[in-house]
Amino acid sequence: METIRTLIVDDEPRIRRGIERLVQSCGEGWEIAGVLSDGREALEFLHETGGAVDLVISDVKMPEMDGLTFVKEARKHYSFFPLFISGYDDFEYLRTALREGAVDYLLKPVDREQFHQRMAEIRDKIVSDRSRSRKFGELEQRAEKLQRTRQTQTLSYTTSPGVDLSRLGYWAQDFPKGHYRLMYVSLDALPVKSRSYTVKDWEAYFYALENILEELIDSHHAGTGGQGWCWRGGQSDFWALLLPEEGGDAEASVRELADRIRSAIRMYTPFSASVACSDAIEDLYLLPSAKRQCLSLIQYRLVSGGNRLFMPEDAGRSRQSEEQAEEEMPASAERLRQAVEQGRLSDALQCSRQFFEELKKKESPASIQRAVQNLLILIHSAALASCGHSGFSVPLEDALGKLQKAAHLQELRREIDGLIEEAVREIERTRRSSNSSTPVEQAKAWIREHLAGDLTIKRIADHVHMNPTYFCECFKMQTGETVLDYVTRQRMERAKELLREPGLKLQEVCERIGYADVKYFSRLFKGWTGLTPSQYREQAAPARPGAGAD
Repeated sequence: METIRTLIVDDEPRIRRGIERLVQSCGEGWEIAGVLSDGREALEFLHETGGAVDLVISDVKMPEMDGLTFVKEARKHYSFFPLFISGYDDFEYLRTALREGAVDYLLKPVDREQFHQRMAEIRDKIVSDRSRSRKFGELEQRAEKLQRTRQTQTLSYTTSPGVDLSRLGYWAQDFPKGHYRLMYVSLDALPVKSRSYTVKDWEAYFYALENILEELIDSHHAGTGGQGWCWRGGQSDFWALLLPEEGGDAEASVRELADRIRSAIRMYTPFSASVACSDAIEDLYLLPSAKRQCLSLIQYRLVSGGNRLFMPEDAGRSRQSEEQAEEEMPASAERLRQAVEQGRLSDALQCSRQFFEELKKKESPASIQRAVQNLLILIHSAALASCGHSGFSVPLEDALGKLQKAAHLQELRREIDGLIEEAVREIERTRRSSNSSTPVEQAKAWIREHLAGDLTIKRIADHVHMNPTYFCECFKMQTGETVLDYVTRQRMERAKELLREPGLKLQEVCERIGYADVKYFSRLFKGWTGLTPSQYREQAAPARPGAGAD
């Protein structure tokens, strides 16, 4: 039986997952083509897949691009049936939805029986329509149109301001090579007086904020020799892609720029803003991961308050005072995060036990509370990183609320362990639902065979015929590590083997594993093994005959 491919679009993770379960409960004839969080992301998905969906189930009100706008734009290029599910019983929404060809407009919460009945009717409609609408000639025209669209996007994405660069296409290779950082600027809690602002007031403020950001980035890089691009995200947040000058102190540069941005927003507007910045990334196809890292870091605002800068290297520290900033998280916290991200439940629970044993040494209840809150955010971030587009169904605010109500350490640990179990379950479900295990395994084998070559994400993804961004998501979900981390790990393992050969020069070792710079390789090797290549070679060398004899 030919399946009906369904795309689900809703900005609330719990609603997305609920709709996904409802569709799956309709029987074997339904296939989930994708589960996405906003209209712009869904439109990009359709461009990447050639519009290969039969039914789109979409929310109406969403950030980035609402459902009605998304369907209107998408139906200019592709043929599908839209079904809207909304919490707004508004006649104007209904009328617009029907004008865009919607097969129905259901209100939340959705009645299960009503949904099943309506989906059966939609299935009959789609099946009867296929013979008329999906002809070979139309598919050919669609392919040509998709190619023209991608060519147009390549030009517009690299030249037009105000575009979300994390919506990646093959244009990423047109950017200069280097170590990029993604910066997220988000307005803090809005002042009470903002309730009286009109639409024009907000437009003026957002225009001012965008200009402040653009001018500061331009002036900052004019003095440092780097480059930067910025664009508006949702209603009250902004993004910047930064390429600091090679050889300079990138972290200091980013911190200086973030401080200038926060100060300017406080000075020229009635708002304050918090800033989150990702780790450095060497390949722009890793931007979606950097974006999720920024969104995870900004959540520390719930614990530490607003008008702050959140960097990855600060994630394990409390930020409320200089004294607290020196207070390290227990060593087991990072191991716990890694275990959750890789779906290792028993190891994660063991780390949790060690974490709470270490907490017993702390005397301050406030210190204990902060450490547990920070651990919770680490777990939430790990789940978010591994679940990809499907998101994590447990809202951070709800989890923090439960922790604040806990009366003792034992109850705190029960809440944390429950969150760990839920996170690992969702990560496992996400990996099981991914049908791209064969391409990922093929990619891993190809990487191992070509360690001496130029292993960029695009080259690897092209080998398995996948979109680079989607390939990165699949690889992380199925292996628990990024593509570049896997490449580096394989190169380091091969380097260990080569260093055991006494007659092989260090330059030859580098060339055989794809590194041209011996100094860079040596720093990287020491970072992974704790030893320099020379020290490792000495330790790995077989003992000389008679060595150690009396």
